Amino acid sequence: MARPRTIYDPPQIGWVKETLKRDEPWRAYNDSATGARTGQAPTLMRTMPNGSKRPVKFDGIQAEYVIDRKWGVRDAPHARAQILRQSQVLAQHRLIGTWEVPNPVQKSKALKLLKKMNVTNIKVRVVKP
Repeated sequence: MARPRTIYDPPQIGWVKETLKRDEPWRAYNDSATGARTGQAPTLMRTMPNGSKRPVKFDGIQAEYVIDRKWGVRDAPHARAQILRQSQVLAQHRLIGTWEVPNPVQKSKALKLLKKMNVTNIKVRVVKP
């Protein structure tokens, strides 16, 4: 006897105002992500261990995928913290995230970093600027 398939509510995507420097080269790259809105960032709410909720920002959305664009991938404490925030919120909402990077070198760096951090719910693809 087959069990009925579990149906989950669609993720509640919020939008927050985002103030970034205008002249940075990566700004246009981030703003051109699928589903992006200039000056706003799509967010998912992450439930913290104490029950409070905090937004986690991305750059765009495409159907049920949230997109974060990375102009350059760095293995630094702030970058690792962002990876953990994104992975946790994606897991809480049962979603897969997509990082879009400008070239194969950045893709290789991203895959290496995600593997190092044991993150499996974020995929990486190259999207030329």
